[in-house]
Amino acid sequence: MTATVETTLRDLKLSTDGVVPATVIPKENEPVTKPRASSSSEEDDEGDSSKGIQNGDGTMAVPLPQEIEEGNIEYKLKLVDPTPERIEHLVSQMKWRLTEGGGEAIYEIGVEDDGNPTGLTEEEMTKSMQTLEIMAKQLSADISVLRTRDAAQGKVAEVLVRRYITEQFVEVRVAVVGNVDSGKSTMLGVLTRGQLDNGRGLARTNIFVHKHEIETGRTSSISQEILGFDSKGSIVNYAGVRNLSTNEICEASAKIVNFIDLAGHEKYLKTTVFGLTGHSPDFAMLMIG
Repeated sequence: MTATVETTLRDLKLSTDGVVPATVIPKENEPVTKPRASSSSEEDDEGDSSKGIQNGDGTMAVPLPQEIEEGNIEYKLKLVDPTPERIEHLVSQMKWRLTEGGGEAIYEIGVEDDGNPTGLTEEEMTKSMQTLEIMAKQLSADISVLRTRDAAQGKVAEVLVRRYITEQFVEVRVAVVGNVDSGKSTMLGVLTRGQLDNGRGLARTNIFVHKHEIETGRTSSISQEILGFDSKGSIVNYAGVRNLSTNEICEASAKIVNFIDLAGHEKYLKTTVFGLTGHSPDFAMLMIG
C-alpha cells in the first residue's frame, strides 16, 4: 500500500517519467499561430544568475517529440542574458502556455525545438533558471524543477510553472473505480489525510458517509475528496498540525484534485454509472485488487 501511495502522489505532482503531465490539455494536432523564438536565437544568449538546480539522477535524457505550437509544453535550449525586448517576447510565450494549461505549463530546458536533448553546462542551466524565474514572476507564477537528466553536453531539466493562488484555482476531477474490496476508499483516505491505514479499515472510515458503509466497509454512495497543491507543488491537506476543512484547502491551493469515490459492488452499479456520467470526470483511476 505504501508503494502505491507514493506512486500516486508522485503522479499527481506531475513527476512521472512521461513527457505529457496529467494537466496538459489534450490538443496536440491543430497548428496555432503565436509568437515563437528559434533555438538558434537562444544559443546566442549569455548572462547573469542566482537560481540553480539539483544534479541529474544519472538517467540519460531521451529525445522528445517535435515541439508543437498548441498545448502547455515549451522547449527552450537556453535562456541566458536575454535583452529586455527578448524578455518581453519570452513572457508572451509563457503567458500563452499558461493559458493553454489552465494556469500550468511545463518547460523543457536544454532541449531543442525538434526534441533533441542537447543539454546545458551547470553555469548555463543556472542562468537559464534565473531567467525563467524572472519570466514567471511577471505572470504571478512560481517555478519548480520536476526532474533533471544527463545529456550529451550537460543537463536537461523539466520545470513546472504554476500561477500563484487566485480566486480561480485549477481543478482536475478523477473518478476512482474498481471492483468491490479493491481498496478505493482506503487509498483515498490515505491520500487525503496523509496517514496510512491501520490494517482494520481506519483510513476508509474517514471518508465514508453512511453508518452502514462503516459497518460493511463498502461504499454505496458517491463521495468526493479533494487533494490540494500550492503553487510550488506541495500538498496542502496535511501541511499543518490538523486536517484542514474543504474550504481551507481550497483557499490555500493553486490546484485541486477532486477524487470521486464510486461504489464497486454490482448492487450499486447504477450509482457508479451516474457518478461517471453526472460528475464529468477528466480522468479515471482504476483500482485493481
